Amino acid sequence: MKRGASSGPPDASLNAGIMRTVTILGALALAALLPLQATTLQILSVDTMVAKSTLIVRARPTPVSSFQRAGLIYTSYRLDVSATLKGSAVTNLQVAVPGGNYQGLHQAVAGSPGLQAGADYVFFVWTAPSGSNYIIGLSQGLFEVHTNSSGAVVLTRGPADAKTLDAAGGTVSDNGVTLPLTDLQAKIAQGGKP
Repeated sequence: MKRGASSGPPDASLNAGIMRTVTILGALALAALLPLQATTLQILSVDTMVAKSTLIVRARPTPVSSFQRAGLIYTSYRLDVSATLKGSAVTNLQVAVPGGNYQGLHQAVAGSPGLQAGADYVFFVWTAPSGSNYIIGLSQGLFEVHTNSSGAVVLTRGPADAKTLDAAGGTVSDNGVTLPLTDLQAKIAQGGKP
């Protein structure tokens, strides 16, 4: 037998090191796939969102790209605007939504809206000092557009999938919102004042 050769089992410490590395890599991969659980939203009334919005538009989204900023992945959507309800009239704009896929990583953000390409929505948009556009209150500022049986346009938003608080910091339930488009238009005309 040659010197240094072994006919016995592989080194136990080598196996332990490999298993530790595999476990750590598996945990990191799992963490990258799990949603961020730290999202907490303050419940915003429609009046508050009207007052704080830079723009309110009826539009259909198309995802165009994704990017990462400060460890958070964003998906950028182009909005093809059919009506500007508040703010300067626009035909299209881009909004950044937290969460998405970027360079092989996926990140889900609790409370962030899920947009369906081509669906009809009303967006409450806030423009940051940097010029980037965001949906106010994450999913709270996105309403699906429907037409009811009498032909009236109705906006709906389901409950946020994140912990929700009132203005005083107490935990509250978010039951979602349904309102006719005409009610939103009246709130906009009043400047978001109840």
